[in-house]
This record gives sequence, structure tokens and C-alpha cells, in this order.
Amino acid sequence: MKIRIHEIEMGSHDLSAASAFFKLLGLQPAIEQDGLTVFNSGQKGVDLNLSKHLPAGATQISFITDDLKAVMQHLTVHKIAFEGPYESHLGMLSIRFHSPDGIPILINTPTDSSPDWLQV
Repeated sequence: MKIRIHEIEMGSHDLSAASAFFKLLGLQPAIEQDGLTVFNSGQKGVDLNLSKHLPAGATQISFITDDLKAVMQHLTVHKIAFEGPYESHLGMLSIRFHSPDGIPILINTPTDSSPDWLQV
């Protein structure tokens, strides 16, 4: 089972101002669309996202794996409750749970309908 960090997503109430802030820091947007700005984090395969998908100030960390079933079994063995799997963006399947400090964590796995660049 391979797993790696995929993205850090931050909710924003003013996407334009938040995007301008991260551009000021030198980050370049890879995608800018209504409700979402995806920045190249400087680490290949890791995105920094600003979005309207989360409440302002909320942060979520996403990982990507090649074996979601193994991850789910591992979490179950260690009595970590999760939601899912459910269909997610870019054709992925996802599960969701929280760290001990309450940070939302998603683990995604690409499917045949996911873009090639998402393959682990």
C-alpha cells in the first residue's frame, strides 16, 4: 500500500483576497475557477487549495493511496472510525475521518475515470 500527501485545502470567505495573499508569497496558481484556486506548492504532486468548499478558516488534509481497501482495514483494526467510501472529485473514491486534534483528513484513491496525473 502506497500513500502520500495529496493536498492541503483551506476554506476562504474571500477567495480573491486569499489568492492574492498567496500570490504575494510567490506561489503560482495552477487552476483558478469559481470557488477554487489551486496553487503549485513547490512539491511535485502536492497542491495547496483555497476554496469555498470548506468554511472560512477550516483546513483539511488529503492523502492519496493506491489501495483504499487496505487503508480502511488498517483504520478498522486500530478502531479509527471513518465515513465512506464515497465518490469524490476527479473520479476518486474517498474516506473521511479526523485526527485526534479534530483536523479533517481525507484519503482518496483514483479510479479508472481519474486523470492520469492522479495515479499513485
